[in-house]
Amino acid sequence: MGVGIIGLSWSGPLIKLADPTPVLAIAALRLVFASPVMLGYVVFRGDGDLARNSRREWATLFFAGVALAAHFVFWIAALQRTSVVTGVVLVTLQPIFVGFGAWFLFRERPTRLVMIASVVALVGVALLASDDLGDRGSIHGDVLALIGGIMASGYLVIGKGMRQRISTASYGASVYTIAAGVLLFAVAVTRTPLTGHSTESYLAILAVAVFSQLIGHNAINWALGYLPAVVVAFAILGEPVGAAVIAATILDEIPTLLELAGAALVLVGVCLVLCHADSATVSEEDASKLIAVESPAKLEAG
Repeated sequence: MGVGIIGLSWSGPLIKLADPTPVLAIAALRLVFASPVMLGYVVFRGDGDLARNSRREWATLFFAGVALAAHFVFWIAALQRTSVVTGVVLVTLQPIFVGFGAWFLFRERPTRLVMIASVVALVGVALLASDDLGDRGSIHGDVLALIGGIMASGYLVIGKGMRQRISTASYGASVYTIAAGVLLFAVAVTRTPLTGHSTESYLAILAVAVFSQLIGHNAINWALGYLPAVVVAFAILGEPVGAAVIAATILDEIPTLLELAGAALVLVGVCLVLCHADSATVSEEDASKLIAVESPAKLEAG
């Protein structure tokens, strides 16, 4: 999961480097670069997971792909209107939405500890976003980032369910390909150009596909096979801190004191959950569910 967070942390700064390439072009090319790699890997391994999927499971994967595509569109649009730190933090408000979604779908009822961590992290988020008050353009970007976070939450909750049935590679290959198809359809309808952009933009998007998509997202998907969805979502809250350090280094976006204080509180919230990951949910069904998931995950790792 730590590897996944490091990979995800590069996404915001690299997407900033791809600006002013159109939002749909960045989102589509990111997945166009990544999905063939995943498909090739699944074919090479000879996984039969996808062939055994029912229509209902394919429909579930389709909705996960649509949610992932929408997440990228809203989030990339947000990054073009607000700072990397604020955009990344707001889009990683996923634990709030994932907590309710996982509670409803998987009976993963958050404990009091998770509730306290939510409050701490939300205070940190409020401090991080406070600098945008009074700036309509940035506030618009903040709203887009928030919607992107909701879409990412749907993707995570669906992934939690599907990772109990199929491997990380099969899940990634199917969802990335579906999302790529959805975005290419949107590109065609809106006549968004995929060519004619700068070399720097293409290299930045390729780097996003490698570090954030193939490494970051796949590592997070793998972690979903071992941990409750809300714990994984909380861990992703560490992404803004990594993104802030990278943005300060390569983009000269130096965080303010309020942003630094907010990042510190976010880290406290993350640590509260991760240091007690085994007790993050209290449903008895969670324990049996994690035990059931452990065997296929170990086989996959082997």
